[in-house]
Amino acid sequence: MDESPARVPSEPPSGASAAPVAESDDDRSHEHPAAPAPVPSELEQVLAKALRHIKAKRGGDLAAILLVGSATREVLLPHSDINFMVLVRGSDSRHELVRIQDRIVEIRYLGLATAEEQLKMSLRLPSTLRRARLLFEYEAEGSRFLEQAHARFRQGAPSLTVHEKIRLRADALHWLGKSEDHAQDPAMAQYLLSIFLDECINAFYDLRGFWPMSARESLRFITQRDPTLGDLLQQALSAPHWSDRLELGRRIADYLFKEIPAPARID
Repeated sequence: MDESPARVPSEPPSGASAAPVAESDDDRSHEHPAAPAPVPSELEQVLAKALRHIKAKRGGDLAAILLVGSATREVLLPHSDINFMVLVRGSDSRHELVRIQDRIVEIRYLGLATAEEQLKMSLRLPSTLRRARLLFEYEAEGSRFLEQAHARFRQGAPSLTVHEKIRLRADALHWLGKSEDHAQDPAMAQYLLSIFLDECINAFYDLRGFWPMSARESLRFITQRDPTLGDLLQQALSAPHWSDRLELGRRIADYLFKEIPAPARID
């Protein structure tokens, strides 16, 4: 029997590379096939097609393309539409509705100078642009516009004059009274009461100096800031009978507008 020690494979000389080791069929069997390219989401597909449409239609005077609304938060529901604000050089103020796949796409064209002026006065635009997503711009015009919008949002909503507060109160109570006038027509009365509740929700933001939230977030936001009003609104929206909703509507009006006088009498 050979009792000499087992031979140890010698290391390659310094600087020499080891000979490649051939792979067996068994080794290759463990390799994973290349993963297929990910399929773009529905939103990505719609955005790509919308951008092509806008650029083909307005490529010569485009300043920026902004995505606004619920699509910026990627929380689209089956019937959510997709909204764009398209800033152009010169003057323009048009809306375009198109269909892309199964989505309604709303495109608002606005001159850049006009948009900047509206930003100073609007009660809605700074809030709308707070989460806007910049999809295209030329010479950083979109970035500059969004910086202005964010600065305007940080300044807070403008305060109302006494006359503007009286107008809010009068408008809301007008719809409440119209609902009472149609008590014999329950469907119309319910419809008019829903307008009243919507007016009250908008008045809350204006009276308290908050920028308006999306419809999806409004009730939660109001309840956090004013639990009493939030609870009344919750009850009014969920009450099964018109008479119950009407009584809750009166309580909402008394609470929300308690410090606002009625219009002056001149008779």
